[in-house]
Amino acid sequence: MDFSKLKLELYDLLGLILPGLIAICQGWILLRGWHTFVVGISQLGGTGLTLLLVFAFGVGNIIQELGDVTLKTVKGQRYFRSARDRFWLTTEAETVRHAIKKSLGHEIPSADAAFDYCLTKLKGRFDKRDMFLATSDLCRSFVVLSALALIPALRIAFRDPHPFSPYVASAVLIFALFAVSALAWRRMLRFRELSETTVFRAYMAVVNELDAPP
Repeated sequence: MDFSKLKLELYDLLGLILPGLIAICQGWILLRGWHTFVVGISQLGGTGLTLLLVFAFGVGNIIQELGDVTLKTVKGQRYFRSARDRFWLTTEAETVRHAIKKSLGHEIPSADAAFDYCLTKLKGRFDKRDMFLATSDLCRSFVVLSALALIPALRIAFRDPHPFSPYVASAVLIFALFAVSALAWRRMLRFRELSETTVFRAYMAVVNELDAPP
């Protein structure tokens, strides 16, 4: 198989391969230790790196699904769609509903149906949404990976050689993971909202062009 012919999208790189690669590195550190990981990763050749990326793609899917299931279980099924629900209750949404009714011939009462309609009409006119969604899901993976990294962090603190006290090292690593998780959570929410609400606004920006006769 010629891997050079594979076409990877932005989401594949940011949303799947990068989280999967980080998860594999965490497992490597957990099983073999930090120093063995550094030596092993520095000695990877072309074939080894290709296999690593292939496995990272598969593991990344698992990480994304774990994040999706966990957050929906804790926060509710519509948590990732809450931004469009909030938008649908604003006065700005009235303009969107009117434009959809004018174009479609009848109203769409559901925020989900209106979102799908606007996104379908936009087609390739709003490529930035892919970046917003990939960034949001990447940050969601960082939250999950920060929790999973607690065990490798404790292994580094208590089993790997370093000049610090194990308790000091573990406290520093846990604080660093907590900080990464908190920042990733904030960014996940912000970019998820951008990926939802800007679809309606982008539709309004081009609705006259979409409805214009050829």
